[in-house]
Amino acid sequence: MGLLLNKVIPIELLNKNDGQGRHWILTHRTRKQMELDLRTLGLIRKPFEQPVNVIVTRILGKGQKFWDSSSVLRGNYKQLEDALVACGWFHDDSYTHIRSTIGTQDGAHRSVGPATRIQVCTIE
Repeated sequence: MGLLLNKVIPIELLNKNDGQGRHWILTHRTRKQMELDLRTLGLIRKPFEQPVNVIVTRILGKGQKFWDSSSVLRGNYKQLEDALVACGWFHDDSYTHIRSTIGTQDGAHRSVGPATRIQVCTIE
């Protein structure tokens, strides 16, 4: 896979182990706040023209523990992905544009965490 983009953004992934809740308004507010944060940071771009793979890395902060591997994408990543779409990173989050999303964790760069690294790769 060829790397098209490698960006660390100061947004913390949460695992929402207690559930997303039944009220859509809370997740909508989270997405809107993430979009505002991305726009404030100037993280607006033109969408990738080809289908891509996305690697999402939870960068741990001081004192944070690793989660179960399946928890990386189960919490608020969907809201972040929707905010990235709103900021032009992708045309939309369908399979047509994002073929796979892999979640991982990084405890070696705690000085910049908590944060999220987004890597966008070509499909091989």
